[in-house]
Amino acid sequence: MQRTTVEGVRIAWARSAHGSRRETADALVRALAGELAPGSDLRIERRCPVCGGPHGRPVLPFVPVHASIAYADPWVVVAVAHAENTAEIGIDAERAGARPDLAALFAPADPPDLRGWTAIEAVLKADGRGLMVPPDEVRLFPGGTALGPDGTAYLVLSVVAAPGMVVSLALRS
Repeated sequence: MQRTTVEGVRIAWARSAHGSRRETADALVRALAGELAPGSDLRIERRCPVCGGPHGRPVLPFVPVHASIAYADPWVVVAVAHAENTAEIGIDAERAGARPDLAALFAPADPPDLRGWTAIEAVLKADGRGLMVPPDEVRLFPGGTALGPDGTAYLVLSVVAAPGMVVSLALRS
């Protein structure tokens, strides 16, 4: 596990085999949450707001933290922040040089570059709805700010993490 701290948010990343990336993510989240709330029950739950299935945003119901996870094979990147310091967080990562096909999501406008795409996805994760909301509803501004789909303001920061990765963190205080 490698790690950094950005604006009070603890961020960690590690390589993971494709079939074990959720386990790797959960281990990273538990490690960071345990530092913020030693001795707490570090159980992680996921509940999809649409179907109720066991997927979606990670929640630690017995620890006052927010967590977010991004996958960019072979890397898993997680962010954890104490709930007293931030209301929402989102993290997203892509491999440098990746070329996701974003044209249809942003047509007729041009799609964002990779840094812009990770910033948009980080905001949507912080918003809590992810790609259930059209990504073209996020507005990015110079200086690292963004407006989410409902007009909520976010601070968006670039994170230096694993080599060859583009990582963005979105925060709402």
